[in-house]
Amino acid sequence: MMRMRLLIPCALGGPWLSSLVDPGVRERARLERTPTVEELFRRHSDDVRRIVARLLGPGAAPSDVEDLVQQVFVVVHGALPRFRGDSKPITWLYGIASRTVLTHLRGRRRHRKMVASLEVMTDLLPTATEHPETEASRRQALNRVWRALMTVSAKKRVVFILYEVEGLTGREIAEALQIKEATVHTRLYHARRDLDAALATLEATP
Repeated sequence: MMRMRLLIPCALGGPWLSSLVDPGVRERARLERTPTVEELFRRHSDDVRRIVARLLGPGAAPSDVEDLVQQVFVVVHGALPRFRGDSKPITWLYGIASRTVLTHLRGRRRHRKMVASLEVMTDLLPTATEHPETEASRRQALNRVWRALMTVSAKKRVVFILYEVEGLTGREIAEALQIKEATVHTRLYHARRDLDAALATLEATP
């Protein structure tokens, strides 16, 4: 279909033909449709904040989330001139957010601190209008899932959250993380396997 669209103006000739071969025209068209940093922040800052929080896990401090959101848009400001529009802006932003979080999580001390904060986090969750025993079970289950997920390596966990929680496709994740789609599916497979193993271990722990 795309090839057919390109052949139509060539067959007709006239000014459309020059727009297909003139790099200057193509570049001006690209710039006209490239959003500004302000527009991206206005439209997608909540999305970026959500994905940063999910990638960090519930043990992260709100101040850490906000700091990383700001870092993401600093990177966006510098990278925007190179944005080619080959993917959706939100997919591009998810990629920058994911790489920013991965860089942040390289410190083992940070990671251990967030895991240790999970117990406190579940104690501070809002109480649902359920029976106290049911509510306690819900908190314990949530804590167990997150503790297990945080044992999965950051690279695999990022893919897992983008796919299972954010609903991105394998292709979109590949574009966002700048990796092969096959690598996405490999990491997703191992993330699921590691998560199941971690959950089984936690279930068996008294």
